[in-house]
Amino acid sequence: MKKILLLISAFNLLFGCSKNNDTINNTSLVGKWEYRGMSCYCTPVKDSSTVKPGNGNIIAFTATTYKHFKKDTLIKSGTYRTRRYDNTHEQIIYDNDTSSTNPIFFRTDKKVLTFYGTAPLAADGPEYHYEKQ
Repeated sequence: MKKILLLISAFNLLFGCSKNNDTINNTSLVGKWEYRGMSCYCTPVKDSSTVKPGNGNIIAFTATTYKHFKKDTLIKSGTYRTRRYDNTHEQIIYDNDTSSTNPIFFRTDKKVLTFYGTAPLAADGPEYHYEKQ
């Protein structure tokens, strides 16, 4: 009987008080973001150039939806949500797809949105930069 109570207590400690880190509304993403280029710290550098304004490669976010344009043509739209990962990183989940290629890590810094892959600590992975419009 003591073993059963111990197992129940351990289960409650591990899973009973889990906190949902998903957020429906991420205000730092709301707006239009235009692609500015990619940086990579791997060898060789993939693309360190800056893409000029007006290129038409835009991601537009509302509080719950997104639209992705390539050269001013809508290529994908749907819903998204964000969540905290290990209290340090943020992830974006498009269309409730939690497969291995999604969610994608991101960060915002004033007027720059950076997507940096599906692993939070890929130090040599590419980063895709967008500027707020």
